[in-house]
Amino acid sequence: MKILPFLLIAALPTWSLAQAPAPATPAAPAVTDQENQNNFWDCTLPGGSYTVALSKISVVSIHEFNLPGGRVTEMNIVTDGDALARFYFMEAALPGGGLAAGEVAKARVTELANLAADRTGSDKVWQKVLKDYPLATHAHTIEFRLQSKADLQALHGSAKRAWMTGKGRTVSAGS
Repeated sequence: MKILPFLLIAALPTWSLAQAPAPATPAAPAVTDQENQNNFWDCTLPGGSYTVALSKISVVSIHEFNLPGGRVTEMNIVTDGDALARFYFMEAALPGGGLAAGEVAKARVTELANLAADRTGSDKVWQKVLKDYPLATHAHTIEFRLQSKADLQALHGSAKRAWMTGKGRTVSAGS
């Protein structure tokens, strides 16, 4: 009988650590966005830059869809030319559909990868778009992967505002 209370006390710290973490609060957008004096939407991201004349934009859209193992939020800028600009944020789904738990895990992995890249001075290649030529490559598509949904939503707001008002904007996200 004396073993049972010991087991309960020994298991208590493990049980409290195994409880679900508090829901992660969405990160504030790390986006700078300001009006400029030209008629362009000029966007700079860690993976490159995209500049488009406002008069050439025909569509600015944002939508979400599910994939096996995750969810994607995607913004597209369609122009009069033959190139499509695609900006997206991907979130992984865990067994049972736990996207909130996935966000906690993703945030920790992102934090550790950033620390490693900062220490070594290496480029954060893991943040870049990954294409599987020729299976998942779309001709005439310019793609950028964002590390936060809030950043993607801020970019969409900036592009839509520039296009609808006809006033250029300079925007940047990430580091």
